[in-house]
Amino acid sequence: MNGDESVNAAFAPGETLTVAIAGNGTGTVTSDPAGIDCPTTCSAVFPQDTSVTLSASAGTNDVFSSWSGACSGSSTCSVALGDAESVTANFADGTGGGGDAAAFVYVSSTAAGGNHGQIEAFAADSSGQLTPVAGSPFAVSLFGLTASSKFLFGTDGTSVYSYALGSDGSITPADFIDVRQYNNPQNCNGGPQVLFMDRAGSNLYDLDLLSDCANNTYQSIGVDGSSGALSYLGMTADASPVFERGLSFVGNDQFGFGASCYHSLPEVYGFKRNADGTLSLVTDLGGATPLPSGGIYCPWLAAADGQNDVAVAELPLDESTLQPDGPAQIAVYTVDDSGSVTTSSTAQDMPQVAGNTIYEMTVSPSGRFLAVGESSGLEVFNFNGANPVTPLTGLLTSDQIEEVRWGNANRLYAISNSAGKVYVFTVSTDGTTQVPGSPYSIASPVDIVVIARQ
Repeated sequence: MNGDESVNAAFAPGETLTVAIAGNGTGTVTSDPAGIDCPTTCSAVFPQDTSVTLSASAGTNDVFSSWSGACSGSSTCSVALGDAESVTANFADGTGGGGDAAAFVYVSSTAAGGNHGQIEAFAADSSGQLTPVAGSPFAVSLFGLTASSKFLFGTDGTSVYSYALGSDGSITPADFIDVRQYNNPQNCNGGPQVLFMDRAGSNLYDLDLLSDCANNTYQSIGVDGSSGALSYLGMTADASPVFERGLSFVGNDQFGFGASCYHSLPEVYGFKRNADGTLSLVTDLGGATPLPSGGIYCPWLAAADGQNDVAVAELPLDESTLQPDGPAQIAVYTVDDSGSVTTSSTAQDMPQVAGNTIYEMTVSPSGRFLAVGESSGLEVFNFNGANPVTPLTGLLTSDQIEEVRWGNANRLYAISNSAGKVYVFTVSTDGTTQVPGSPYSIASPVDIVVIARQ
C-alpha cells in the first residue's frame, strides 16, 4: 500500500416479511430460516432474494384453512423476498359447533338472477328451527355436497373442494383437487357428480361419470383431518354404467352398497374399503343378484343402517313386458362378513311407497327410521333391522322431494327443488312433528347436508 486508501462497503437493507393470523381459530406460524414465530414475532428482515418457507400449526381443536397474500392454498408457503412481502395464515375453529347450535345445515342453490350458484348456511337450534348463519349465502357454486365434522365438500363437475367449518357455521376455503384429470380420456364431459364419505368421515369418495367415455367409476380422495388438504388415492378397477349413485356404508364401515337396474338388469352391488381408502368391488357384477320372492323386481337405491342391514327400493315389473307394475316396495338385505348380501323379503311383507319415483332413501343415525323422498312427497317408515320395514307416517307433503338428510335427535331435513322449500321434521315412533317455521323458502335448492353438533 503506497498511501492512504479508502474502501466503501455497501450493505443491502434486506427485505421484510410480515405474517398475520386471521380467522376464528388459533395457531402459530414459523419460518425457515428462523426469524418468524408468530403470534410472538410476526415480522422479520431477511437478505434480499432469500426463499423463506412458512409452516402453519393449528391450535387444539382448530384447523389451518388457507394462506392468503403472497401465498395461497393450504400447503407449505414459500416466499422469494425480492421485495417486502406479507402473508396471512387463516385458522378456523375446528369444533364445527358453538353457541346454541345443535346442527349446521348447508343448502346449495341458485343465486338471484340464476347466473351462478351459492351455499346457504343455517344454524339449527335444539328444536330444529333454522336461522341463517352470518355471511350467508356464500358465493360458492358447488353441488354434490357432503361433510365430515370439520369440513364441507362439494364439486363443480371437474374438481372437488374442501371448506373448513367455523364455530359460527361459516365456511373458509381449505383445498381443491382436479379429479377429472384422471379420466381417460378427459374430454367426454364426465367428472365427479355425487360426493359421499364413509361413516367415520375418514375418506371422501365421488361417483365419477363417464370415466372412460362409456362407464362410471368411484374415485377415492384422502382428507387431511387437520387442514382439509385433499389427495387423490385412485379409482375403482371396475367401471360400469350400473354405478349411478353414491354408496351407503354399513355399520362396520367396511362395505358400501348401491343398487341399480340399468337396462332392466337388477344389481345390488357392494364395494370394500381397502386399508389405503380405495374401493374394491366384492359382489358379482352381472351375476345373479338375490331378489325378493313373489315377483320380478328392479332394484334402485340402497340405504344402510348402523348394523349390517340395507334397505333397497324394488320396483315390481310385469312378467311378460318387464314394464313397471305398481309402486315401488322396500326390501331389506343383510350383509355378511365377506360383503355378500341375502334377502328374505317377499312381495307380501314389503311396504309400498306412495310415489311413482323414489329420488332418495336414508336411514336415521338411530337406525330406527327410513326416510324416502319421492315424486309424490316424503314418507317415513319404521326400519326394523333385518325384519320387514313397516309404514309410519304416510305422505308428509305433496311437494316432490329430491333429497333427504338426518340430523341429531331424529331430526329430518328434506328439500324440494321444484317447490323451492326446505322441510324440517322431528320423527318419533308416534309419528312426526313439523318444526315451527318449516317449510323454509329457498330458490331452487339443489343439495343439502346436515352436520350435527350436539
